[in-house]
Amino acid sequence: MFLLGDAAHRHPPTGGLGLTSAVHDVQNLCWKLAYVLRGTAGAALLDTHHAERFPAFARNVQRSVENALNHMRIIETLGVTASNTPEENRRNVRRLWEKGPDGDAHRALAARAFASQSMEFKEHNVEFGFRAASDAVVPDGSPEPANVDDVRIYQPDTRPGSPLPHAWVERAGVRVPLRQVAPPSAFMMIAGEDGEAWCEAARRAAAERGVELVAVRVGLLNGDWLDPQLAFVRVREFGPAGAILVRPDRVVAWRSMGAAEDGPRAVGAALDKILARGS
Repeated sequence: MFLLGDAAHRHPPTGGLGLTSAVHDVQNLCWKLAYVLRGTAGAALLDTHHAERFPAFARNVQRSVENALNHMRIIETLGVTASNTPEENRRNVRRLWEKGPDGDAHRALAARAFASQSMEFKEHNVEFGFRAASDAVVPDGSPEPANVDDVRIYQPDTRPGSPLPHAWVERAGVRVPLRQVAPPSAFMMIAGEDGEAWCEAARRAAAERGVELVAVRVGLLNGDWLDPQLAFVRVREFGPAGAILVRPDRVVAWRSMGAAEDGPRAVGAALDKILARGS
């Protein structure tokens, strides 16, 4: 039995992270259920749902509570407390319009308190910066990048376990988000401009296993899809001959920084591990 969304995690509504958690839960589980029910993946793939989602929504719960407490802090900064009379609370709030040094000092204090709410309104690294760590991800030994701001600043990357970075790509006058180059049910092999060998290896390995997969090269001037704004090339981290393997939930599951001598074997081993085919 799997519990998702509000059935699995309860917390204050501040930040709207309940819906974020619910959507991520379903996106994480649906493709795994489909692959196991079709017999393409081993049943152990389902065990990765808790391992990947619990740390993420635990963080969302923490941030929701912190946001709620910050609302209370702002109200107290304005001088509004339950122990005051209504008239005392109104008088304290009116200090925001008081002229002179005391009013200036109070407004500066209130402004700092208001500014702290940017953690709730711009918590991009909480919503997008989650990382999946389970047997359905193949680590590449790279260290986890340091965060400039753990809450507000999301820095896209292609380290295994990270969400696929967003980028608009173009082909023959058609412009689509990179994540939509393949159907929602399919794996994606995204290679650099010189990564056709990875694409061929991925197609072969996927066909042998009955796995739905779309393989493309993405580059500024060359590729199956072009990246005219360098949105993906700027954050992809791997070289022109490298590649990443992306799961149907658009989480990067495997990465090669460059070319490999035995691509089909490398991609096949990655797919077998991700899909728990040995279980």
